[in-house]
Amino acid sequence: MKTVKLALVILAFSILWPTALSLGACPEQPWDNGLCDTMYVEAYPPDTVFLNPGQLVRVPIYVTHDVPDSNIDSISAFIIPLCYTHSNPSKYCSLTAFRNQVLWSSDRLPRSIFRHLPSNDNPQIHNWMMDQFEEGNNEEWNGIILDMDGTSHFMIALIPSGSVDQLFGPEIHRLLFTMTYRVKDTTTVCIDTCFWPPSDRLAFSRSDAVTYIPRHNLPYYFSVSCPVRGNPTGGLNGDCQIDVGDVVFLIGYLYKSASAPDPLERGDANCDGVVDIGDIIYLINYLFKGGPEPSC
Repeated sequence: MKTVKLALVILAFSILWPTALSLGACPEQPWDNGLCDTMYVEAYPPDTVFLNPGQLVRVPIYVTHDVPDSNIDSISAFIIPLCYTHSNPSKYCSLTAFRNQVLWSSDRLPRSIFRHLPSNDNPQIHNWMMDQFEEGNNEEWNGIILDMDGTSHFMIALIPSGSVDQLFGPEIHRLLFTMTYRVKDTTTVCIDTCFWPPSDRLAFSRSDAVTYIPRHNLPYYFSVSCPVRGNPTGGLNGDCQIDVGDVVFLIGYLYKSASAPDPLERGDANCDGVVDIGDIIYLINYLFKGGPEPSC
């Protein structure tokens, strides 16, 4: 699939914004003929992501779309501008072009925003666009723009511009694309809608070019935390690095009535189920004597 320039199409989105209401089954979306279309942003895994230094954090975007008998309601375009902030400004939380590819060449597919995701419950969480590509009928969408500044926003425009591109029909909570962040340290990330040129609004479009704002779960927050039980990439003092500070932290907790690790299991460096002097000795051996790393 080739990336095409869609600035004029996005401009047309603004011009085509409806000025008159039409009857629909969704009260707050009178231009949506079916039930309320919804966009969901969800961290993967959900709620809390356990951090490794420089870890890649995946944030899938799902769409639930219900179509009535008429095909007119099938989605023929997505314009999704989103901004993100995080609570640890001294460390980075970034999106890179290298990790968020939109081309279909074989060397880039593992980093494609349209890749499938692994799942504990199922072999894969299937991406809708990748399924179209793997069918081999050129039904994946040829109109793609991904605009990122790396630190605060991204905007993706998806428009079927090929002659056989398959419109997005009735799908229940289907994976549309996945953004991959690189996160330096513990933080809480907030993702929300925003105005960002050339598109100034979140919008879906019907097959007759009528546009509307879908339901969504934004603003969406997720936390990035250190692993527990003395994992070598999880710092007991919250900096996600195992160093002498973690030894001092444990000494303070055990002998000076200082704060406990949160959760307490973070202090269990030797994985014996208790936090005691053995964990201090274990960390000292790891840091200064070549001992085994915490690896519960």
